[in-house]
Amino acid sequence: MFSPEQFDGLLEQIISQLGQGKVNSQDTHTNSGCCVGKKKPPVLTPQKVLVILGLIRGVLEVRSVLIDRNQSIEILLDGSLRRRTRLDKILDEIGNMPFDDVLRSLLGRLS
Repeated sequence: MFSPEQFDGLLEQIISQLGQGKVNSQDTHTNSGCCVGKKKPPVLTPQKVLVILGLIRGVLEVRSVLIDRNQSIEILLDGSLRRRTRLDKILDEIGNMPFDDVLRSLLGRLS
């Protein structure tokens, strides 16, 4: 799917755009030189990066968001790796039309 070089490039670009590559200048330091209040950036796994890219590119869309009483969140994503063809788009348009109009049109083209 991706070569290691492409994946590393995408990962670096995403990290820089999310601001994870920047050092926060507001970090406070103690006398021992240890950083206090500095949070570690979240780890971006290949799966997380692909989900982010899928949402950005429109391949994935959110179907539902569920929050239970324990405040656990479940997000259902839906998508397809198959590209929509011209015929798929035409059938979507025909699907919105009344059946008798479609049938008359087809019979009119045959004669």
